[in-house]
Amino acid sequence: MPTFHARANPMSHSQAASIDRFTGAADVDQVVALGKAIGDRLRARILQVLHQDSYAVGELCELFDVPQPALSHHLKILHRIGLVARRREGNSIFYRRAALASDNAATVLLEALDQANLPAELRTRIVAIHRARNERSAAFFESHAAEISAQQAEICEPGAYGDLVMEMVDAALAEGQPSRQALEVGPGAGELLAGLADRFDSTVGVDNARPMLGAARATLADRPDVRLRHQDFMTLPRQRRYDTLVAAMVVHHQASPAGFFQQAARVLRVPGTLIVVELCHHDQEWAADACGDQWLGFDPDELIGWAERAGFETVQSQYLTRKNGFRIQIHRFHTTYGARARQLRNTTHDR
Repeated sequence: MPTFHARANPMSHSQAASIDRFTGAADVDQVVALGKAIGDRLRARILQVLHQDSYAVGELCELFDVPQPALSHHLKILHRIGLVARRREGNSIFYRRAALASDNAATVLLEALDQANLPAELRTRIVAIHRARNERSAAFFESHAAEISAQQAEICEPGAYGDLVMEMVDAALAEGQPSRQALEVGPGAGELLAGLADRFDSTVGVDNARPMLGAARATLADRPDVRLRHQDFMTLPRQRRYDTLVAAMVVHHQASPAGFFQQAARVLRVPGTLIVVELCHHDQEWAADACGDQWLGFDPDELIGWAERAGFETVQSQYLTRKNGFRIQIHRFHTTYGARARQLRNTTHDR
């Protein structure tokens, strides 16, 4: 079984406990199978990359410069042993790391693997793939601005969740959350921005597609306290200047959902509030074509997991069921204090 030398720090108590579980709970055949699966360098790198994000087979081929038949063979091995999961997104199959219980025999190996840095060339290729995803999304909204609101209304109008979002904002303010500056990512027609402007000294809306800001400008024409900016949220300076951040039906358009939460943690003050409205995972593929969705929603545990790994604490969650078969999830997160939060925020592919 291979040994990973990620760093020379002494073994933590949790890692020692994981080894006890690994050696005590798994049978020999399971240990050997895991060792063979993770012991290949390419498969180990694949597992590292899939820790944060999902990738299609073609994207993984680009990342590792490996022909598709060979890469599919490695993915099959990892999937068969339960280390990766796959899910259809539109016409593509995406792979991600499987969610494992803390006492799973593979957990200690993956924890050690995740502490190892990715090669600079691989990090550069990851950035390029995320950039290409962002460019496709921005191009879609640039060319479909006129009809996108009507298409999105077929899924869920802002009025269906707007009151719940503002109730969560009010709850955070009642708990002592400062009301200096709020940010909304992807403000759409500006309904939520108007509500935020009633509660905060300053309110900002950002969108990476310039035509999409037109509807918000019309709605907020008489609100000089609201600023609209044409900018990709992921390129905002890493400065903690916002007290509250709202993202409604935005994460499923992001190139990297995990990266979205990491960026949110960078721009929010402590204490700060993040409110996310998202689709639960669905199989209505027409939504991707009609609305430019990168992802067909998310399992709640998946979304909450990204938030908590970025350093957020889950405060409140609510769910809405729509007659058209879509289910909506609304979560309120708080930024957290301490070394653990800093560690989580720094655990990214930017190392």
